Amino acid sequence: MQSLSRYVLVALAAAALFSPAAQAQSKKELVAKVIALQKPQYEQFGNMLAQVPIQQLVASASQVLNTRIAQDKREALGKSMEAELQQYGKDVVPALRASALKHAPELIGAKLEANFNEEELKQLIGYLESPVIKRYAQMSPEFQNVLAQRVTSENRALIEAKARALDAKLASLLGVKPAPAPASGSK
Repeated sequence: MQSLSRYVLVALAAAALFSPAAQAQSKKELVAKVIALQKPQYEQFGNMLAQVPIQQLVASASQVLNTRIAQDKREALGKSMEAELQQYGKDVVPALRASALKHAPELIGAKLEANFNEEELKQLIGYLESPVIKRYAQMSPEFQNVLAQRVTSENRALIEAKARALDAKLASLLGVKPAPAPASGSK
């Protein structure tokens, strides 16, 4: 009986030793796995960084286009502007995406190592590998897009009115003529 219990103990110890949970991963390996799981978010971050100046330029250019360009020239000029914006994206987005991917392991990895213990990193990995979280992350751009469309359309009049008022105020401060108001009915 004693030899049987010894074999059971040895078998249990061997099973525990070779189980995936028992195969200890170093903290650096766990951090590297978190970084790898977050790669799509770092790529998206690079895209977002590229979009910030584009959004500012588009807002300014749209204001000028709608208030200072003759109606018959707007469409052609708008298409030219769109082509330039697309070229900017082709030039800048890949560089920012690559830079985010390059620096994430060093910068975010260091923060993860400093602020999470191994058990917390394992829990984080479990969370990031969850099918529900993966599905949610895949749908996140759709969520953001639908929200952005609604917020933008709901506030377009406010934004345009405030932009015109700001344009007039800045023109006054600079001592130049304010932009002419857009013709009624034009968008």
